[in-house]
Amino acid sequence: MKTWKYGFLSWIALLVVLSPSFAWASGGRIEALQMPAWLQRNGTMQALKPGTELQSTDVVMTGKQARILIRLDEGSLVKLGENGRLDLANLKPAQEQGVFEAALNVIKGAFRFTTTRIGKNQPRSVDVRIGSLTAGIRGTDIWGSSQVDKDILCLIEGNISVQRGNDPQFSMTDPLSFYIAPKDKPAEPVQPVPEEQLAKWAQETELQKGGGVISVDGRWTVNLMSLAVDQATVSIRERLGQAGYATEKQEVQVNGQTWYRVRVSGFSSKQDAQSFARAIDGQYGISQPWIARF
Repeated sequence: MKTWKYGFLSWIALLVVLSPSFAWASGGRIEALQMPAWLQRNGTMQALKPGTELQSTDVVMTGKQARILIRLDEGSLVKLGENGRLDLANLKPAQEQGVFEAALNVIKGAFRFTTTRIGKNQPRSVDVRIGSLTAGIRGTDIWGSSQVDKDILCLIEGNISVQRGNDPQFSMTDPLSFYIAPKDKPAEPVQPVPEEQLAKWAQETELQKGGGVISVDGRWTVNLMSLAVDQATVSIRERLGQAGYATEKQEVQVNGQTWYRVRVSGFSSKQDAQSFARAIDGQYGISQPWIARF
């Protein structure tokens, strides 16, 4: 009887691993970011890092001068600017050539959604809510921002359906046009966006190269400190994690003595690592951090 029981349980475990209906699937992942940034999942908060797989109900947030780049399961890119909050209300990966579904709520900050060439032919049903504005995405490139006094939606390419609250829905089909909805006033008419304004908006969501970018393929590390006692790394890592900095612990031998380094890995370039090291020096008990390539 025990042999049959264990054999049955093993078969169930194998089915869970192999079957798409049982397996947990990601709706996207973090490709790159500038810290500080956080992930809120199931009521807990943690520092965000590249490679993190995302799922429905996750919330991602950024601090001052921070950015996040997300690649959705169907190939589209999502960018979030500083002091932003994005609720991933729904992320449903496409199964067997099905429809990718997503509902993205921009609670605050600047946001950009861009359909890449890889995702052009992928059937999708994506709704983006930017404050009071809801946009239905159909293979497009949009920029938006939810601010204290207004919500902004800019169509860069493609076409979208737009609705403000309970107002009638309408379509935006002219590339390089934008729509502003003040919080306590009637919305302004859709109008062309000046080139210089679009460039300024775009910078609010772009990763700042050389400014501390970490990515899934980054090869540079910033060593924040080296401690002789393993337990001493716990509190500093917790403190940095709460502040939005995802760290690692590395055990090394120096002249026969064991040291425990607290570090941040994955910087895209030497310049990115140097920029971060300068910015964090003197904070959280960190003094003279040093960089290395791995």
